[in-house]
Amino acid sequence: MEIARTGPLTAGGRAARIALYAAWFALALFLVLRHVFWRDEVRALSIALAGDSVPAMLRVLHGEGHPALWYLMLRGAHAIVPVRQVLPAVGFAVGAAAMAILAWRAPFRPWLVALILFGAFGLYEYAVVARNYGIAMLVLFALAAVYRRWRDRGIAIGLILFLLCNTNVPAALLAACFLLFWLVELVGEEGLRWHRKYGLFLLNSAVAAIGALVAFLTVYPPIHDAAVTRFPGGITPAIVLKSLTTPAYSFWDLMPPFVHGGPVPAALLSILLIGAIVALVRTPGGFLAGLAAFLGFEAFFQLVYPGYYRHEALLLVFFLILHWLAAEGRGGRWPENWRIGQVFGRVADAGLAMFVILLALQLFTSFGLVAADLAGIPYSRARDLAALLARNRLTNAVLIADPDTDLEAVPYYANNPLYQMRAQAFSHVVRFTLHGRLHLSLDDYLADGRRLQASGRPVVVILHARLPDRPVGFHVHEANIWNLSGTPDQMRRFAAATTRLARFAPAVTDESYDVYLLNPPTAH
Repeated sequence: MEIARTGPLTAGGRAARIALYAAWFALALFLVLRHVFWRDEVRALSIALAGDSVPAMLRVLHGEGHPALWYLMLRGAHAIVPVRQVLPAVGFAVGAAAMAILAWRAPFRPWLVALILFGAFGLYEYAVVARNYGIAMLVLFALAAVYRRWRDRGIAIGLILFLLCNTNVPAALLAACFLLFWLVELVGEEGLRWHRKYGLFLLNSAVAAIGALVAFLTVYPPIHDAAVTRFPGGITPAIVLKSLTTPAYSFWDLMPPFVHGGPVPAALLSILLIGAIVALVRTPGGFLAGLAAFLGFEAFFQLVYPGYYRHEALLLVFFLILHWLAAEGRGGRWPENWRIGQVFGRVADAGLAMFVILLALQLFTSFGLVAADLAGIPYSRARDLAALLARNRLTNAVLIADPDTDLEAVPYYANNPLYQMRAQAFSHVVRFTLHGRLHLSLDDYLADGRRLQASGRPVVVILHARLPDRPVGFHVHEANIWNLSGTPDQMRRFAAATTRLARFAPAVTDESYDVYLLNPPTAH
């Protein structure tokens, strides 16, 4: 299977790329204009605009778990055009730039370019969803585009890796893996004797290391002590071994949503992932860098923080740039007497087919997202909530919710004050911490609601849990660390004290909820 062209780009090839990019641009822009933002997107904007200066914003960001580049971009764009729409504008601009580099510079055949453009990560996750992960795709594609020309000149590659480290934490791991690619390529060219190319490599590595240090100082120590994976008995060698030998658990979101868990789908995904690594075996730099990224992501997702689609798809992007560079003759060559090409040639071809299948599966996820949008199922119900508040003249109401995170998308659509029940404070940004009210009941919502109501503002209660129609006891576990419960008596008191304004239909994410208005207190 050939995924890259063998000669210069023809007029027909250019026309095909122009058509593909134009179709992608039109569809992605259509989706962006209809997109309803959810909590993680608006949370980044809230942080980016916090404080009266950039240093003050960086103090708010410290420990959040993300490097600063995305937040600086949002704050800079807002300083130039002070409107909330900078969030989708910057996110889409990043995705459009990444796909332009892919369409014009990648050596891939048009059918593979189409798979990337219209797969879930290319069309939706890194272009429509306005988050920092799309910047990593842009930087990786830019890295592949300039590597051949700038590898042996100055610190351009190091600066790009500096930026990559400051897009998101998993991308910093990819920066280290790319340096491994470069080093293996140099060893293949120059052997182990000193050459000025090694000096340039060390200089660029130092620039990249500074970028990693800046990212580390931004994200550490984390303020979200409940967000990381916890092992009460500590991380043992057995746990590490399991994390490195069960790839399906680390990359499950790469399967289409309609594929449910089970041993057969898990085995299939594991085979596809291993095949994607084997596909790189013809170049030592590509194979070793791909293997290191795969194992590093596995360990990170199972031992530190669980991987979601936005994280997992970065591995696909990294594999793509390794194939990109291999098609341009980069990545080094195995020693001739090892006969890697002869021994593993057919295995590499089979692995490449598996990698293409893995990319093709992303089309099903993409189709599902587009179909949901066209069917009127929004990404979040935050916009519907804001419209409901406006219709009921509740634009000054205090909002409380379970979980608190369901409020984080509201500031993009409404200016209501948001009160966090767990932290007992007004804020637009929620902290996932064990140092708060982990267990709440319906009576707690009524008590805090009455106290907030005493300020003269109406109070609206938003509950993700659908309360039973009959007053029976319930207990729900929210956002991994929080609990909400209600006894039959508490349910009766809650029903008597509130009026349900809406029960929103499902959303693509989990941001769908029931909305209650706390009735005025009864006069005694």
